[in-house]
Amino acid sequence: NPEEYAGVHRSQDALRDRMITLDLDHFDEETEVRITESKSGLANADAARIIKIVRGLRDSDSYEFAPTIRGCIMIAKTLAVRHASVDKDDPVFRQICMDILSSETSRIGTVESQSRTREVILELIDQVCQGENGGGKRKTKTFPGLVHKDTAAL
Repeated sequence: NPEEYAGVHRSQDALRDRMITLDLDHFDEETEVRITESKSGLANADAARIIKIVRGLRDSDSYEFAPTIRGCIMIAKTLAVRHASVDKDDPVFRQICMDILSSETSRIGTVESQSRTREVILELIDQVCQGENGGGKRKTKTFPGLVHKDTAAL
């Protein structure tokens, strides 16, 4: 991943001749849900909500680096350790999402951009988990667009 391995000096041509850079996109939504569910043991419906939040953040362009499936897995595993639920009213869930997604999407970011990213994360949690409480048997709410009208101007 050239973005993560950028150094102070340009790579030597001999080394670059032995490397191929491939641009890969994110997995489709269903695959991300299944990976998160499999790696964490979280219920499918809860994994789907986490994926919707992360995909919504990706779509918002309110980040320095796009959030990845790793962030989804980290959120899901941390929820299990903390015995928290994917619930907009669970302060532990909200904080886990904020901590993991904020750190995953920013390396240098300004205070203003980090603050905006956090606002978007909280809005997405509220939208994706709207009208739901408790874990387990919730239905996944359809969520057109994922971006709140206030964040569309980004």
